[in-house]
Amino acid sequence: MSIKRNARDALNPNVKTGNYLNNILAKMEANKLGAQDAIMVNAWGHLTEGTTSNLFFVREGHILTPSQDCGILSGITREMVIQLSKENGFHIEEGKWPGEELYEADEIFLTGTIKKVMPVSHLDGRPVGSGKPGPVTLKLMRLYGDLIKRKL
Repeated sequence: MSIKRNARDALNPNVKTGNYLNNILAKMEANKLGAQDAIMVNAWGHLTEGTTSNLFFVREGHILTPSQDCGILSGITREMVIQLSKENGFHIEEGKWPGEELYEADEIFLTGTIKKVMPVSHLDGRPVGSGKPGPVTLKLMRLYGDLIKRKL
């Protein structure tokens, strides 16, 4: 992807603004390549997020998600999924990973108010894991759905 996430020191991601130009350009580029969405990196090549969602990936049963230091807007759904993961015995780690790390992922999912917990089945035209939602993603989808139903 040629479009990068805005740098934290240029535009604080924790301040919700109407400036989503980089995200829109990244989504347009992804669509031209036949993808539904883009996963963005920052200026240092670290994974950040999707164009309108937070990113999680699973490797060897461990859930990994970019830290706020990478320049992400930490959404409410992201925070809820992190909490659900901890409460249900998953090992979850926030950190910095180069974009290439996603090619080693067993599962990838995105989170957001509209997307909820949404599995990613293909990355750059290649299947992620079996090409179907994995067990960690499926469990978190169920747990999140149950949590939302209880709150309604």
